[in-house]
Amino acid sequence: MVTQLRGAGIYGKFIPAGELPFFCRQQLGKAGLPLWEQKILRFIIRFLGPSDDIVQESSGTTGRSKEIHLSRNSMIRSALQTTKKFKLGKEHTALLCLPADYIAGKMMIVRALVTGMDLVWIEPSACPALTIDKTIDLCAMVPMQVFNLIGQERSFSCIKNLLIGGSELSPDLENRLKMIPSGIYETFGMAETCSHIAIRRINGRRATPWFDAMPGVTISADSRGCLIIEADFLPDQVITNDVVEITGMNRFLWKGRIDNLINSGGIKISPEHLEKRIVEILGHEACVTGIPDNKLGQKLVMVTTRPCSTDEKVAMLDTLRDKLPPYHLPADIMVFPSFPRNRSLKIDR
Repeated sequence: MVTQLRGAGIYGKFIPAGELPFFCRQQLGKAGLPLWEQKILRFIIRFLGPSDDIVQESSGTTGRSKEIHLSRNSMIRSALQTTKKFKLGKEHTALLCLPADYIAGKMMIVRALVTGMDLVWIEPSACPALTIDKTIDLCAMVPMQVFNLIGQERSFSCIKNLLIGGSELSPDLENRLKMIPSGIYETFGMAETCSHIAIRRINGRRATPWFDAMPGVTISADSRGCLIIEADFLPDQVITNDVVEITGMNRFLWKGRIDNLINSGGIKISPEHLEKRIVEILGHEACVTGIPDNKLGQKLVMVTTRPCSTDEKVAMLDTLRDKLPPYHLPADIMVFPSFPRNRSLKIDR
C-alpha cells in the first residue's frame, strides 16, 4: 500500500514519496523552525517509515480518550476515499491549518501524499491567517476557526471545499455559512475511523440535514440507538455513543450524544436536536437542559442569552407550543448573560 503514496508538493516543489524523509530531515535541521511545523515534518517521516503502526490519541467519541493504534493502510485507504469524492489529484492544493497532533491534521497530510497534491500549511490557530494567493481545493477546520473567520471579508474566497469537524456545528453558525459560495461540508468521524466516515453539504442547492456515509462504509444502530460503523478500511466495527436516526441506505441524522440525553418523565430528549428546531422557530440561539424535578426526574427548560420580560417569555413559549410536540416544550425559560462554551465553541453542558 505504501507504493500508492506519490509524494507531495511542499514549499512549492513536488517531492516524490521516496525522497520525502530525507527532505524533511533536512528541513528539521534548520534553525528556528517552529514546533508546529516540526511536528508536520516528523509525521511525514514517521508515516513513510518502516512501521505500519501509527499511534494516535482517540477522540473520546467511543468512550474516554485513550491511545489507539491505526494502520498506515487504513489511513491511506480512508484518504483515497476522500480524494476520490472531491476529485482531487496532483494538480490540486490542500491547506493544513490544524495541528499535526490530531487525526484531522494527519489525514490532510496523507491525502496530499496519496494524490501528489501541493500541501500548503500555516500555523494552527483559533483564527488562521488565510493570506494565500492560490486556490485551495480542500481544507479542514474546526467550528471555532470557522466562527472566528466568518466575519472577515473574503475569508473563504480562496477555498473551494471546506470540511468542518471536531464538534457539532451550532445552528447559528450553520445558518451564517449558508451564504458562502464555497462548498461547505460538516463531517462525522473520529480518530478511531481515520477521520470522517460521513459528510453532509450544509450550503447551496445540495444542502441536506442528513449525513451520507463515504463509499466502503456501512452503518447501523445498536439497541441504544447509537451508531455502529463498519468500513472496508477498518479492521473492526466501531461502536459510538452518538444517537442517530437511520433514514436510508447508509444515511443518518445525527441526534446528539447519548450522555447528553434529558430524561423527562420517561421521555428521552436529545438537546442538540431540539435546539436546532428551536432556532428554526425563534430565529435565535437557545440551549435546553434538564434540571432536577421530583415528579419528572428532569424538567426541560430553555436557556437564552436574550434579555426578556415575563410577557416575552410567555410569548416565546406560546410560539413554541404551536410548533413542538408537547413533550419537547420547555417548562420554563431562563436567561443567562452568556452560554458557557468549550474551546470548540460547543455549549459546555
